[in-house]
Amino acid sequence: MTARAGFAAAVLLVVLLAAVPPLIGGYLVRALSNYMIFGLLALAVGLITGYGRLFNLGIGVNFGVSAYTVAVLTHAGVTNPFVLLVAAVLVGIVVAFLFAFYALASSGVEYLMLTFLTTLAFAALPLTWLEVLGGDNGLTVTGGLQVSFGLNPLVGFAFYWFVLGVVVVCASLAWFVLASQTGKAIQAIGRNPVRASAMGYNVGQYRVALTLFASVIASIGGWLYSLQTSFVFIDLLGLTNSTNGLVYALVGGVSTILGPLIGAAALRSLTEQLSRGTTSQLYVGIVLLLVVYFIPDGVVGLWQRYRPGRPAAKQVHPEPASEPAAAEAL
Repeated sequence: MTARAGFAAAVLLVVLLAAVPPLIGGYLVRALSNYMIFGLLALAVGLITGYGRLFNLGIGVNFGVSAYTVAVLTHAGVTNPFVLLVAAVLVGIVVAFLFAFYALASSGVEYLMLTFLTTLAFAALPLTWLEVLGGDNGLTVTGGLQVSFGLNPLVGFAFYWFVLGVVVVCASLAWFVLASQTGKAIQAIGRNPVRASAMGYNVGQYRVALTLFASVIASIGGWLYSLQTSFVFIDLLGLTNSTNGLVYALVGGVSTILGPLIGAAALRSLTEQLSRGTTSQLYVGIVLLLVVYFIPDGVVGLWQRYRPGRPAAKQVHPEPASEPAAAEAL
């Protein structure tokens, strides 16, 4: 598939998403809005894990703190939607600087454990700051429709189109960054940081930039979540949210732009279909195991490998060695 064909397919997908769900109406529109919002979380995980090869278990924290920021500010009387957006992203970036420091000071298992422990610490914040964050009871988002630019997530299709537009902008920006020289350097560092450093790349600088960029996308997802649900709760800051983002990205294709979005939609839809059963998480776990074992590149990665029209890999046959060379080898 050429770049032009890929662009045409992406445009067609956006047009279908913009037109078909509103024609069907009902629960589908609200469900797809939720899938796309968590798709931003999965996309952030895919960027930092799939391309940067940094196994960060704290991306969900950026999603959660941004959602909580919106709720806390509305309780303080702030309802300007632009102020709430900027505040949510800025708080997410502040948290991301902590993870960026980890990327400078550690790598591998050490980095994984630092992000894991930091996520556990953030998950305890609502329980230690009850009067502000609400503890186990969660926190509502006040201010009515004013905080969501007057768009009602439950009535009409304007909020759905708004979410779709934000997701398209974020995905396009991610594609643009990865296609740039900076993105190629990030991918080279992810594959082999030692070699990239020897070639003159500042590994720490690129890892910090990638961490901050991924956190902005996750923070925008948390901001949209607070607008859609008008309620935030402690699980958004916990390990489960970060792990879910990683699972969505793995299933869809962690090293692609579209894959995490597809993985989020597929797994969240599957979870909802099985939610009436007590073993829904078991089925989701089985699906994850099958995907990781049989298609480690994810659904989109599998399509890219076996898509129609893909040129077959050329088999290179070595030239037979001459008799003197063969004798010397013996």
